[in-house]
Amino acid sequence: MTACGGEPQAPIPAETDASLTGITAPRGATQRRFVPGQAIVKLKPTNKARSPEAVPSIQGYTTAHLQALPGGASLVSLAWEPSLAASSVAQEEALTLAAIDALRLDPDVEYAHENLYFQLFATPSDPLYPQQWNYPAMGLPQAWDTVTGNVTIAVLDTGRLDHPDLMGRWTTGYDFGDGDANPYDTGTWHHGLHVAGILAARTNNGVGGAGVCWGCQLMPLKISTSSGTIDMAAVNAAIRYAADNGARVINMSFGTGYNPNAPSQVYPCSSFPDTQNAVNYALSKGVVLVAAAGNDGAVGHQAANVTPASCTGVIAVGASTQSGGMAAWSTRGSRVDVIAPGGLASASLYGQGIGCPADPTLDPYVSGTDQILSAWATGKPSTVLVPGDYCHRYLSGTSMSSPHVAGIAALMLSQKPSMTPAQVAARITSTATAVPSCAGNCGTGRVNAAAAIYTNLPARPTQGLWWNPARSGNAIDIQHVASDQLYLTWFTYTSAGVPIWYISSLQAQPGEWRGDLTRTTWSGSGATTSVVGTTRIVLSGGQYRYHWTLGGLSGNEPIQPFVFGSGAPAMNLTGAWYNPLESGWGVTFASQGTLHVANITVYQGSTPTWLQGVVNSSGTSLSFPVNYITGTNLCPGCAGTPSVASSAAGTFTVSGSGGAPSVMPASSSLSFPGGSWYRPSLSLQRLTGP
Repeated sequence: MTACGGEPQAPIPAETDASLTGITAPRGATQRRFVPGQAIVKLKPTNKARSPEAVPSIQGYTTAHLQALPGGASLVSLAWEPSLAASSVAQEEALTLAAIDALRLDPDVEYAHENLYFQLFATPSDPLYPQQWNYPAMGLPQAWDTVTGNVTIAVLDTGRLDHPDLMGRWTTGYDFGDGDANPYDTGTWHHGLHVAGILAARTNNGVGGAGVCWGCQLMPLKISTSSGTIDMAAVNAAIRYAADNGARVINMSFGTGYNPNAPSQVYPCSSFPDTQNAVNYALSKGVVLVAAAGNDGAVGHQAANVTPASCTGVIAVGASTQSGGMAAWSTRGSRVDVIAPGGLASASLYGQGIGCPADPTLDPYVSGTDQILSAWATGKPSTVLVPGDYCHRYLSGTSMSSPHVAGIAALMLSQKPSMTPAQVAARITSTATAVPSCAGNCGTGRVNAAAAIYTNLPARPTQGLWWNPARSGNAIDIQHVASDQLYLTWFTYTSAGVPIWYISSLQAQPGEWRGDLTRTTWSGSGATTSVVGTTRIVLSGGQYRYHWTLGGLSGNEPIQPFVFGSGAPAMNLTGAWYNPLESGWGVTFASQGTLHVANITVYQGSTPTWLQGVVNSSGTSLSFPVNYITGTNLCPGCAGTPSVASSAAGTFTVSGSGGAPSVMPASSSLSFPGGSWYRPSLSLQRLTGP
């Protein structure tokens, strides 16, 4: 696989097709498309006894298990017998493909495909920031007024280096190229450093330039080997590692390359299910994946034929120039989602260096400053680099475009961590600036960071019980789920005065919290939920107001925190609790000083109802005397003088511990008009709080 902007091999004019092709891995007169004598194979599930390292046999070949891969597949060797000896790359590939075809015919094989090579697609107050034209071109200065980032971005590339502009940005990583725990760049073409600088270079530090998400951390996942090759098995494993170790965004500035000698050979992700499975795994963990589309637009290459850019769920990024249009060399087509700054590269994909020492491997091919400026190091392995070898350089390629979009995604997730990958992708594409001249080749247009990020997000109301003193008897419990998400329970009444509760998951939106109002129905062993209205919480003039719709009714009222005790509780139960063995009901506690309030959300038959217990104790074993409360003129939309009446309904007990317990034994012995709730022994687990 290639980087979208690769290591120079010869002084080729920038406008020729060859100049737009990145380094092939491994380098040589004939480009290898995949690892010869290897395949990625997954066997179908079976009840038959089978070794985890079982590999189907193939006539004429010796097959062997090399490595277990995440997701259940295996890396398999396919050694052909001496009688089939290959004398060229083409023959090696033909023998490998023949073996893979045979594997696909085996009824025990779910899928088998090549272990593809990938290519790297490269080509504030900081002193070099004025030369970073790319950031104003996509509205980043306006976005930075609101958010500068706080999440982790996984950089699947050539590895980390200790550039001054990236000090303090790196987290723990891994080397999937060479299979060790040291993710430092062992090569001499420091593509990953340039990408990392675009993603998260430090700002306002008096060094170099800025990064898109300068408050973000970078997870270095080296996917290149010491010889410079990148294979599919390493990439797929790195994607899964990133998803399992806290990354919220994955940047992939590489992909399958274009072969001018065999233009019909294409590699859509649909042909490589192990890669799509890895992508799906990351998406299921809430990780946004961004990939470079490639640098082969001049020959009409389509992004739909590039992996991983063509994988379902990946944001595929083409390149834009200073004028805002699509770069002529950028891979194009309907699979491109958006374009982002990649440079014009009028003379070369490899631009001038700033503060760089002489580099005889690169200097003969360098020209121009119309590329993207970022961190760089002279062509030495990390083990021999010295401080004077670090500098900055202009490079072009969709390798540079991809981290612009990945950085914007990270800014958005820093604001709204509850967003799904699909929601992030939808907002990035829907807020892009249209480019009429693209003719359907650059997705929805050029990314617009100022439009994609959120402005005027609301402050979070404090956690716990809220009420309107003018309508005492109603209450709202607000719990913090994430910085951009609230869990709300509304304790209110029907028009007949019967207690009923509703729940809502509210998301931070410009100027307000907003969500659906839902009601649960009990089946006897579980609950189903249906949407019955909407909720909003708005802060205006220092006053929070709760807005609701329910059926054909609507209303709003002022709310304030309900203060009923003082001091820190010895046991703080504040939060939402549930029984994991019987989901659908639970308890919201509020603890202030020695006072504890328990609002118990259960059911009268299939209809939700609530009961309340209050106890004053400094202990950790509590027995709540519980009351069933009815309300007059307190239903949504009701008017008149409100009043409540209560009757004893039993007890609810918990046995916790000092501090803020996360799990505790409990029991319920409740009887009330129209129902009962007997649970002699259960385990309550904390869902939110304190």
